Amino acid sequence: MRRRDVLVVGGIVAVAVAIPPILRRIPADFEFEPLPGFAGFRRITGGSISGGIDPFFGLDAQGSTNVAPSPERAASPCLALFGPEGWQPDVVPIAIFSDFNCPYCKVLEQRLMERRDAGAPVRLIWHEMPLLGAASRRSAQAVLAARFLDAEEAGRAYLSQRFLRPGPAALQTMADALDLPPDAFTQEVSGPRVARALATSMDLGRRLGIPGTPGTMVGRTLVIGAINDADLTKLIEIERSQPQTVCA
Repeated sequence: MRRRDVLVVGGIVAVAVAIPPILRRIPADFEFEPLPGFAGFRRITGGSISGGIDPFFGLDAQGSTNVAPSPERAASPCLALFGPEGWQPDVVPIAIFSDFNCPYCKVLEQRLMERRDAGAPVRLIWHEMPLLGAASRRSAQAVLAARFLDAEEAGRAYLSQRFLRPGPAALQTMADALDLPPDAFTQEVSGPRVARALATSMDLGRRLGIPGTPGTMVGRTLVIGAINDADLTKLIEIERSQPQTVCA
C-alpha cells in the first residue's frame, strides 16, 4: 500500500474513533405493521423482554376474587393508554408497561425519565404489568397506592432501589419514607382502586399483545421489548413530526 493510501485509511480510522459511539450507529428504518384491534396504531419489534403473561392475574391476595377492568378505559384505547390528558399538541405521550423486577424496564425507564427531565417533549404514563411473581405484584400494588395518594414518582423511585418484603411492616416503612399516612396507604394497597388499575393495565396489555415487559407505546407505535437509545430518539422524533389523528 502506498504511503498516500496509508494516510487516507489512517485518517478515516481517526475520524471514526473520534465520533461518539451513540453517533456512529445510524438507526435503520423502522418496519411498522398495523396493530390488530387498535385502528391507527402500529407496532415494531424491539429487543429482550422479561417474563410472560401471568395466568393467575385477577386473583386478589387470597386468590379468590376476580376484578374487572375499567369499562370506560376498555372502550377507549387513547383513554386507556394515555389517561384523561390524552395526546396534547407537540408532546408525545409514552405509555410504559413495566415490572419492577424486569431489568430491561429499569434501563428504558431511566432513559425516558432523563429525556423528560431534560425538557424533551414527552409525557410518561406507567402501566403496571407484574408478570414476575408475588414480589412484582406487591411492588405494583404499592406504587399504585402511592399514585392515588399523589406520590407515584416518589414511590417508583423508592421501589426501584429495593425489594418490597411481604407484610405490613414493609408498607409502614415505605409510607414513612414517602411521608404518607400509613393507614391510608395500607388501605389503598389492598383496596378496590388499586385492584381496578392493575386489572385495567393487564387487560390492556393482553389486548395489545404484549408478551412480557417492557412494552412501550410511543405515541401511536407499540415497541415490544427493549429499544436502544438511538432508535428511541428517532421514534420519538417520528411520532412528534407526523400529524396524529388516533387520539383526536
